[in-house]
Amino acid sequence: MEREQGAWQERVRRLDRRRWLVWVPVALAFLAAYFHRTATGVVADNLMRDFAIERAAELGVLSSIYFYTYAAMQLPSGIMADFWGPRRTITLALLVAAGGAVLFGASESLPALYAGRFLSSVGVGLLFVNLVKIHADWFRVREFGTMSGLTVLVGNAGSLLAATPLAFVVEALDWRAAFYIIAAYSLVMAAVSWLAVRDRPADIGLPPIAAVEEREGGGAAMAATGRYGVAACIRTVLGNRYTWPPFLTAAAVYGVFMAFLGVWGVPYFMQVYGMPRLEASGYMVAIVAGNMVGGPLVGFLSDKLGYRRWPYCGAAAMFLAVWLTLTLWNGGRPPVWALYPLVFAIGVGLSGVTISVACVREVNPPQMAGIAAGFANSGPFIGAALMQPLFGWVLDMNWQGAVEQGVKVYPTAAWQSAFWLCAAVLAAGLCMSLLIKETRCRVLGGE
Repeated sequence: MEREQGAWQERVRRLDRRRWLVWVPVALAFLAAYFHRTATGVVADNLMRDFAIERAAELGVLSSIYFYTYAAMQLPSGIMADFWGPRRTITLALLVAAGGAVLFGASESLPALYAGRFLSSVGVGLLFVNLVKIHADWFRVREFGTMSGLTVLVGNAGSLLAATPLAFVVEALDWRAAFYIIAAYSLVMAAVSWLAVRDRPADIGLPPIAAVEEREGGGAAMAATGRYGVAACIRTVLGNRYTWPPFLTAAAVYGVFMAFLGVWGVPYFMQVYGMPRLEASGYMVAIVAGNMVGGPLVGFLSDKLGYRRWPYCGAAAMFLAVWLTLTLWNGGRPPVWALYPLVFAIGVGLSGVTISVACVREVNPPQMAGIAAGFANSGPFIGAALMQPLFGWVLDMNWQGAVEQGVKVYPTAAWQSAFWLCAAVLAAGLCMSLLIKETRCRVLGGE
């Protein structure tokens, strides 16, 4: 008996070591998703000049392709994770993303640029759900929150790379070289993922994580209490009135956040303050840093205090207050000394979105958790896809004809008008957050 117990413990230790060799390559590959999410903002003026983009709304549409595509890929990525497995899906995803980045960098026309953006978005849109699948198959249930936090931290490093480092590459080489570099990185990670990733512990003779948890007294991972067809699950989740408030709040808050971080923040600082690209991109780093601090903090406080609604409402209220400060102070041009605190606070204000998936999952039956989580995760990206071109449309409506080196220059008043649009959207999001059902961090299952 002791020998059997010792052999089991050794297999568990091997599992605990080996799972990191599975998780780390995929997490590092996930950097590419965040890079593509925010990169167009740093190279916005280059794209407008090289492709004769005359309307800001067109640039917003180019950026929003990522978010529409990413949202649309959530359900297919779940199906591929279940039937193909993460190893094959992630490898294919990275190959597609690399091809899209090459096409984007080599584009000589707007249709080719759109096609490159679309392909990149298809590829990186497959990564997150497969990473969650790895969490479920390789890590204990009690470790899920920690792994989600680590994933956000690693992913946000991609946003950091798409800020000052990307600006440096653009200045030193050109914007096309930056996309060739991310394509090469994606190819390398595809090879590493194929060699290192395994779909489940049983593939290499290790015990399944559910059996480990059962022997440890933690119980198996959440089991379904019944089997439902996909269509029935979708009808149940979408027909639940408590599904929608966190979805709509996330769409509003993240939509404004990505309109600023992903496209218009760097041009705003360059045009309103006359900053060089490298200096302007530094403020994008501060926004990401704020989210890297605030995201884990809001998630921890929500779990610790046992509330969902009020941490979410508090973060949304903070975002709106900071955004109104940016909009009203000196006509939309706060003093330079105040910019870093303001943009850092914007990053913190986004952090309520961290618990959107929890808010939706906990008000729906546990056997529908995957579809509920996938639907919740699509909300932020739909919001971003809508807000980026809307922001550009408002800028175009207030343009006064100024052009410098082939790039439209918008007056401060135009930026302030776009900020007012964002403030209205944030106010609507705050109102929706008040309607989130308080679950006290328990699965209510549609009660």
